Amino acid sequence: MTAPPLVRELKGLLPAPLVAEALETFMDMLRAAGADAGSDADVDALVDALRAADRAALGQVYDAMRETDVFRRIVTAQPLRDAAQAMTGAVRLHSPFQHAVFRMDLAGEPWRGFDWHQDYPYNMLCHRSVTAWTPLTPSGAINGGVDVVETDTPHLYPVDVRLKRNAEGRPLGGRDAFVAADFHPDFEARSRKPELQPGDVLMFHNTVPHRSGYNPGPRHRYSIQVRFGDLLAPEVIARGWRNRRADGVEAFAALHPDLIASEEHP
Repeated sequence: MTAPPLVRELKGLLPAPLVAEALETFMDMLRAAGADAGSDADVDALVDALRAADRAALGQVYDAMRETDVFRRIVTAQPLRDAAQAMTGAVRLHSPFQHAVFRMDLAGEPWRGFDWHQDYPYNMLCHRSVTAWTPLTPSGAINGGVDVVETDTPHLYPVDVRLKRNAEGRPLGGRDAFVAADFHPDFEARSRKPELQPGDVLMFHNTVPHRSGYNPGPRHRYSIQVRFGDLLAPEVIARGWRNRRADGVEAFAALHPDLIASEEHP
């Protein structure tokens, strides 16, 4: 049997009304938190208004978006689960909720760029787990989008473990595990940037190198990501279903010490 591709673009997979409801919910939360940009303001205008008035309040909206009913309905949508089962071969899906995230990548903030990485070191689901990346607004060259490197077979790369830092360089808590820099030129040469519309889903294997990098603007980028694995995979059962809890690289470092190229500690 032919193995499924490691990257799939699933156009219009999620129902348009569901995605529209998610964006409308986010905008309602921005207004409730104090964004004042006029009755006909779009999502970017509301974000900019609240960022200028109260950046902390914008952060609270960002965090609370994961707690909404519509967010949960998106990450558990049946078309998404069906696609994940087809790509992982799982009879029972494994999808810890802490691996479902809402992302807001603001235009012109270079420190928010997420460099080349693979999801397996972060999430530690099964060997065949996948990420579903779906935008709430158009995503592509106009706002940075997501870059992917399509590979023929799964392969884990060495990582440089670094502290997460803010715009001033201060540690934020937690660490990143970016693929070692020696591999970046090859990724740059082979990568592509899918053009995605709301409702589209980019689904890829946990070893696919990718990045959701610097957003040059002028539009902000809003997306939801969720991970799916095989609940009954032997390697997951063997470690008691342990995956990321607090620091996304601890489990990976324990199982793959040979793939830690360098490591920064708090």
